[in-house]
Amino acid sequence: MESNKKTEYRAPALEKGLEILELLAEQSEPLSKKQIAEKLNRSINEIFRMLSVLMERQYIEYDSETSCYSLTLKMFALSNQHPPIAQLLKRANPLMEALCHKVNQSCHLCSYKNGELLVIAREESPYKMGFSLRLGSKIDICSSGSGIVLLSFSEAKQRKEILKKARATTDEVAHALSHIDKTVEQGFYIGESPQISGVTNISVPIFGVLGEVMAVITVPYMTLNSNTVHHHIEDIEHTKTQLLSVAGQLSQNL
Repeated sequence: MESNKKTEYRAPALEKGLEILELLAEQSEPLSKKQIAEKLNRSINEIFRMLSVLMERQYIEYDSETSCYSLTLKMFALSNQHPPIAQLLKRANPLMEALCHKVNQSCHLCSYKNGELLVIAREESPYKMGFSLRLGSKIDICSSGSGIVLLSFSEAKQRKEILKKARATTDEVAHALSHIDKTVEQGFYIGESPQISGVTNISVPIFGVLGEVMAVITVPYMTLNSNTVHHHIEDIEHTKTQLLSVAGQLSQNL
């Protein structure tokens, strides 16, 4: 006789640890032990051991000056050990470095994971001035060139899911969607940054073996005055051509 009763397996300690990691991932600032307990609706005693283990395994770090906890980059590093991403990064890093030296601009590589667009690789401009993003930074999908490219080259169903998880206003979503047709037609996105004056985003998709968008490579082109910086500055058109070449090489090698 079969039983209709479902057996529910619980792992309370694991659940507490995951709750802490998920909470810290959502925060822009480190949290104290008391703040973590309050936000998770748990007692300090309940989370004390979890914090100790997570610190020992280097998933979180403790700042003795502020008595606060924050995530390390260990989870980020683990996620990038997945073979396709590891292969992409191995190939991308030297190409990105060469690109930055050619155009005197910075560039970064983003990948969409678990509802977030993250910077998984970056290279700074060799010049003393430039604009760059930190490794592991989260990028606003509807307010970035990288996000618009991701949406443009994703299938309709996937695009809907991405927008559902994106923390964007109605206007931001409308702005992103208004660029899709042109981006698909061109094969890339180019436009003024909605967040930073003087920066033009040039973003190009990198495709996986099945034709899916595996990553997006972007040059946040910073407008510099060649008369005052005393060196040659490649224009946006040349920078775009160089970026398309790099993206093409990365897509072919996958």
